[in-house]
Amino acid sequence: MENPVALKLPRYMFRRANGSFRYKRNVPKELRSIIPKATVYRQLGATYDDAIRALPKVHAEIEALFDQERRTTDDQRARSLVRERLGERHESMFLAGVVEPEWDVFDDFQELAEDTQGRVPLGVTRQLKAGAAKAPPITLARVLELYFTYKAEEADAGLRTRIDRIRKDLILFLGKNRFEWTELKDITRADANGYRDLLLARMSPNSVQRTIGTLKAAINHVILEHDLDMKNVFQALKIKGAGASNTDRLPVTEEHLTQLWPAYESNKLASVLFTVLTDTGARLAEITGLEVGDVDLERGTLFIRPNAHRSLKTKTSTRSLPLSPRAAECLRGLLLGQEQSAPLFPSYAKPRGSDAASAMLMQRLRTVVSDKKITIHSLRHRMKDRLRNTGCPEALSMAILGHSANTVAANYGSGYALDIMREHLVKAWG
Repeated sequence: MENPVALKLPRYMFRRANGSFRYKRNVPKELRSIIPKATVYRQLGATYDDAIRALPKVHAEIEALFDQERRTTDDQRARSLVRERLGERHESMFLAGVVEPEWDVFDDFQELAEDTQGRVPLGVTRQLKAGAAKAPPITLARVLELYFTYKAEEADAGLRTRIDRIRKDLILFLGKNRFEWTELKDITRADANGYRDLLLARMSPNSVQRTIGTLKAAINHVILEHDLDMKNVFQALKIKGAGASNTDRLPVTEEHLTQLWPAYESNKLASVLFTVLTDTGARLAEITGLEVGDVDLERGTLFIRPNAHRSLKTKTSTRSLPLSPRAAECLRGLLLGQEQSAPLFPSYAKPRGSDAASAMLMQRLRTVVSDKKITIHSLRHRMKDRLRNTGCPEALSMAILGHSANTVAANYGSGYALDIMREHLVKAWG
């Protein structure tokens, strides 16, 4: 049993009189008018070990709660209150700003403002008393949030991380006030160039290009959706040294592949993953997040689709793929006695699980291939080359690989039949 005196408790954890552990966190001052408590508490567990295990998750939940409240605008809070307390008719009038003081409904807004005064930010109370919503200005801060909200359902799990990094760098360059309050139309080309140069000081040109690509897409989305009469100053920025190159990442060659098989055969899980990746060209995260029900051995088919263990990079990542005989045989042993919803690779069906799988696979790859331009992802490049070299149509190749530019569904209804895919994959399997 642990000695209470000897325990050094992490930040925000304290021990109660009964010996159990609790999470205690003071609500930041700027959120006191929103969260009606000075302190938030969460139970962590009866023992120190239980509490230590629970602490990261509980801390992340509280951080997310505070972060969400910080990001919620007065306009959003006011609209939510009107919708919940007064109904859709009042909400539509509130948004349209057509409420006149002599109307009966005006009194409804006054009563709601009085009822909630002191428990919501002052800006919310002012909007309720006016009976009209005041939309926040379109700033870079709002652009990023609007874009994330739009993309959240279809985006890969890393979009939030990328947007948070963009936010931090924009604040670093522009300052918090300009980032949060300066209207988008007042951001200049000089600002865009300065932000680019800030990134180039620590990132490769191609990484800068990808980062600015996300910001450009966010701004273009908002310009279109809000019908703004302005140019995107981040469009067509010159980034010296950026651009695709056939040496950025090399495909695995057939000679490499012959040498690599023995490096994976000594470990069953490594062998299965390496085989499936080789014969499908799928992304590693798509495979490590599979469920038992995603494999149909009778039809020799693999279903890549979102599930409880992971999302997918894009909508077009959802697809069905023919399985090679050797990949199907490798997977057979993992399916026995398992529920349909069980993860196929439980060790890696978790947040950042694909990173752990990549590290495990890369250790074996590096015992054979030292060229840093060749990684596990190079198996995907190999499949792309194999499909191209065996005469596979480009659109079909994109459908097989789940590329975001895939337009097969638009051109062919539900996409290519599995038999047609299999015909071309058989040639690629050799």
